[in-house]
Amino acid sequence: MAADISADEIHAEVQRFWSILSGKSKERLEELYSPAAIVFTGKAKRSERGPLTAIRRMRQVAGPDSTSNAEIDPIEIQIAGADVAIASYTYRFNSSKKDKDGSRMVRNTLFGRSTQIFQRDERGKLKIVHEHLSSAAPPAVEKAKG
Repeated sequence: MAADISADEIHAEVQRFWSILSGKSKERLEELYSPAAIVFTGKAKRSERGPLTAIRRMRQVAGPDSTSNAEIDPIEIQIAGADVAIASYTYRFNSSKKDKDGSRMVRNTLFGRSTQIFQRDERGKLKIVHEHLSSAAPPAVEKAKG
């Protein structure tokens, strides 16, 4: 039987999530999600499955001509049970990607908000079972020559 979830474990998983999304880790983002995870993103009109969202996100921000950086503020962690915890925090996420016409698309999310619910699976691994990312203001998107 796995040990109860700790705040340190959740903090490490949140850091891992952003490390992967920022391209600083070669791990696969979709492996952080439960197969049944429900995710709401900033522009979504409805939820979608976590692994599908993760694959789409990586296509959007990964690649040889793209860069990403995330800054996360202090993480508030609520231990909701022996195998469930909630992480809530704000963040800034900046990405730059070469467009088809050779210009660079720069996207800056300055007021991002995140809630991620983690649960231990049957193998004792922490998985995201629910996630909601949004922004208090629309991300700034600009096209720059480059």
